[in-house]
Amino acid sequence: MLHQLQTRQRYNPNIVSAAAIPRVTDERARLAAVKRYEILDSPPEPDFDRISALAADLFNAPVSILGFVDHDRVWFKSCHGLDATEVSRTMAGRVPMLRSTELKSQAGAKAGARSFTSLPAVDDDGLRFCIAVPLCTGDGHDVGALCVIDRVAISCDERQIRHLKVFADIVVDQLERRLSARRAHAQAGVLASETDHRVMNSLQFVASLLSLQSRIVQAPEAAAQLTIAANRVAAVGRVHRHFAANESTAQVPILAYLRRLCGELSEILGVDIAVGGIETNVPPSQILALGLIAHELLTNAKKHGAGTIAVTVMPYGSGTNVLRVTDEGEGLAQGFTPERAGGGLGLKVITALVSQLNGRLSAQANPAGRGACFTVAFPANENGKKP
Repeated sequence: MLHQLQTRQRYNPNIVSAAAIPRVTDERARLAAVKRYEILDSPPEPDFDRISALAADLFNAPVSILGFVDHDRVWFKSCHGLDATEVSRTMAGRVPMLRSTELKSQAGAKAGARSFTSLPAVDDDGLRFCIAVPLCTGDGHDVGALCVIDRVAISCDERQIRHLKVFADIVVDQLERRLSARRAHAQAGVLASETDHRVMNSLQFVASLLSLQSRIVQAPEAAAQLTIAANRVAAVGRVHRHFAANESTAQVPILAYLRRLCGELSEILGVDIAVGGIETNVPPSQILALGLIAHELLTNAKKHGAGTIAVTVMPYGSGTNVLRVTDEGEGLAQGFTPERAGGGLGLKVITALVSQLNGRLSAQANPAGRGACFTVAFPANENGKKP
């Protein structure tokens, strides 16, 4: 049966300082090993709390501590039966070192288990039992220790010590898996960034070829269509480039993204674009579609509108966001709706992108006065229902 935690604040953890003293080694390299796991000052986690609880139960003791040795402290990732977060390494000198046993780990390497047993008084708190197994990394650094302490002298056997070492190995394995996952994620980010760079260069190259071809073609209509195609390919590259800086985040601030994108489009289109609204975060899976929709609507507003073009984004109702583009032109034809318009490729592209977002496209007169207003309502998360 695992021990209940009614004994909190009754045990002095100073003995852990002595029990967790790392082997004499390159201290700078050892501290670097501790830092690489990013474990210090991290919040409590059930996986580690279960291990400390099992360690206490293994010796029928009330207190178990999973600690990591920093340069001036032993920081407790998990404390079973004790209210404490850390203890100074200088306290190690106050605790006598009785004996040290050498054990064989599963990998065959020696691993010391420091044991303090059968003492009249180990420290001021009257502790008479402490056993600690180091958390030894694959490159030979003691980054911490798994300790069990009690006020009663406990007789333990090799089986219990061996099991405690297995618990310590599980902790180190967990740290290694997390480190490998972080490194793999970082490597994937580097590869993704390199891929993005090549894709954007390729899009720019294709846009340049289409633009060049438009100058060679004799038929004016064909030349115009090639120019439009070149602009759309370049737009994909611009939208992707502005997104690439934030693609590793779980959520992207859409208003900041649109300000960057529209700042560039304002110069390209030769028109003032005002961006406003309320900042809201959207999943990365939505941001590219929203950027392309904004680009098509702005290009359309430049072609058919006049005056200042405004882009607004904000939350709208429960679980819904809104992207709105307005102009100050002549406005929409009587009875115009996106569904009935038919129209050119631009509107078809917008409709397809809105459908990809599981959103809804609507068009009406500019509520601020003269001109048109196109509104895209879309779910606040990628799995949301259609507005």
